[in-house]
Amino acid sequence: MIQGMYSVLDTVMKWALNNKVKEVMVLDGMGIEGLPDSNRTPIILSSDGREADAANLIHNDTIDVKNKEERVADNGSSVYPTTAFIGGLSGGILSSCLSNGIASKAILIYAARGIPDPDGAAILIESLGKITNNESLKIDTQALREQGASLKNRMEKIIQSYAEQQQQGQQEQGESPKSVREGVMYG
Repeated sequence: MIQGMYSVLDTVMKWALNNKVKEVMVLDGMGIEGLPDSNRTPIILSSDGREADAANLIHNDTIDVKNKEERVADNGSSVYPTTAFIGGLSGGILSSCLSNGIASKAILIYAARGIPDPDGAAILIESLGKITNNESLKIDTQALREQGASLKNRMEKIIQSYAEQQQQGQQEQGESPKSVREGVMYG
C-alpha cells in the first residue's frame, strides 16, 4: 500500500469505531478496456454473505436470482462473483472493516480505464439509494446521466475519426511512393 494510506485508514477506522458505525459501503469502478455498456448493473459484494440482490438491482428479467443455487449446482456459473480482489483505498477500508468487525459492502461497476464515467457514477449512486432505503441517499442523477451520454457521443466521434484516419493511412500506403531515391542506402 502507499505509505500515507495507512494513516488515512487508521484515522477512518478510529472514527468509525468511536462513532459506532454499523456498516460501511464502498463505491468503486473496475477498469475495463473500451466503453462499458450503459445498461450494466453493479456487482455487490457483502461481508456478511447475504444475497447481493436484496435491493432488486438486477434489471434483466432473464436472470433468475432465486434459482441461483440450482444454476450453480448444475454448471458452476454464478450471477455474482464469490470473491474479488479490491485494491487501493477501497480495498484498505474493506479490509479494515473486516479486521474490526464492521459489516461492509462493495458496490462495484465496470468502467473504462482512464476516462471519466459519469454514467457509471449515476448507476452506483442509484444503487446506493436502492440498497439503503434511505431517502436522503436517493440523489437525482439526471445531470450525471446527461454528462455520460454527452461523453459517450464525444468518445464515439473520436473513435470514428481515428478509424477513418487509419483507413486513409492504409490506402495511402497501398499507393506507390511518389519519389524514391535510387541507389541510396541508409544503415
